[in-house]
Amino acid sequence: MQIVFDATGEAAAVPPGDGGAGYGAATPYDEPTAFGPPTSHDEPEETRAWADDTYDDDAYTDDVYGDEDGGLDDEDELPRRRGCRNALVVLAVLALLALAAGWFAWSWVQRKIDPPGGPGEEVMVEIPEGTSTAQVGEILADAGVITDARVWAWYTRLRDVPTIKAGSYRMRLNSSFGEAIDDLSVDPLPPDSRLVTIPEGLTQAQIAERLADPEKGVPGFTVDGVQAAMQDPSVRSPLIPADQPLLEGTLFPETYAVEDGDTEVDVVRRLVDQFHRVAEEVQLEQRAEALGRTPYEVLIIASMVEREAGNVEEMPKIARVIYNRLGAGEPLGIDATSCYEKGEFPCQLTTAELEDNTPYDTRHQAGLPPTPIASPGRASIEAALAPAEGDWRWYVLDVTKDDGSHYFTNDYADFLAARDRCEAAGRCG
Repeated sequence: MQIVFDATGEAAAVPPGDGGAGYGAATPYDEPTAFGPPTSHDEPEETRAWADDTYDDDAYTDDVYGDEDGGLDDEDELPRRRGCRNALVVLAVLALLALAAGWFAWSWVQRKIDPPGGPGEEVMVEIPEGTSTAQVGEILADAGVITDARVWAWYTRLRDVPTIKAGSYRMRLNSSFGEAIDDLSVDPLPPDSRLVTIPEGLTQAQIAERLADPEKGVPGFTVDGVQAAMQDPSVRSPLIPADQPLLEGTLFPETYAVEDGDTEVDVVRRLVDQFHRVAEEVQLEQRAEALGRTPYEVLIIASMVEREAGNVEEMPKIARVIYNRLGAGEPLGIDATSCYEKGEFPCQLTTAELEDNTPYDTRHQAGLPPTPIASPGRASIEAALAPAEGDWRWYVLDVTKDDGSHYFTNDYADFLAARDRCEAAGRCG
């Protein structure tokens, strides 16, 4: 029997079996708590579960997402969140589309202002009296100098381009707006002028024919008259050795404005004067001396580079092959020198012509030919003054490409194999 105290503080007896000692005994831990009545391990399962009702799923969910007093439950909140998220995605996409459209529009305008590729052929453009700047754009667009007259009108308004004088101007096809404005900023050409273009790589004889051409040359000029002008001592460059009668290599390829009344001597002198201006700009004499060559020898090398190179990019490599073979004391093996002597470009050389053993035969004789074999342009002169670094000694047309470029090697067996491939493709004579 146990003695316990009742609510009045008096002791009361508890009979054995009514709670007994051990887990069934009334202890301070059996007092009621804030969460429910006292529990006992001997209580029925239904009674012990009462304490868990406070933590059921419904009560927990209501506390987090809302309640009956106006809070939002999860069924209301999730669609709203998805709606906000979708709206942000749409706004982001629209912003990207706007940026892309702006970028493409600006790129289009930039291509109009500065088209891809460099300036093209030189042309003469006539600006009539009283032509507005916007109308100048239409004339330039019709001539192919610029690409878009409407963009020109907008561009020149923003740039505040000065008034353009009436007259004839030398301009280039596919020019940028800036280049066109620069060309129009100089004084126009004298009245009754015409442009005559001397391409790179022509010989002295071919230049005489070009100047006398009724369509491409100067009206009234004849081949005999031009050749006589080329023998005039007043037009001769001092860089030509005294024992060489030709002006070969010093008639600079360029587009020239020929005025009404110009003579053959006037025009030939203009070609030689332009050569001297370019020679001074590229420091021909000083740089030739640094290479251990005379300026005339550099012109000979530049003329061979002009005839042999398939493009401007490989010109320094062609020059390097020439210097390497000269340094090794080997014949250059450039058939273009024999074609020059034959007077044909390009040419097919016979076996007898290849065995001529003349001063222009570089298959059998080492060293340079006696004169330039063509009129070299600025790029080929620069290449002869600054050859690429490399040990190449042979080159042959590259049959894997269609741009006329060459395959370079320092191995003779490799060169022979490349030449066989070229001949098999029918592209090497």
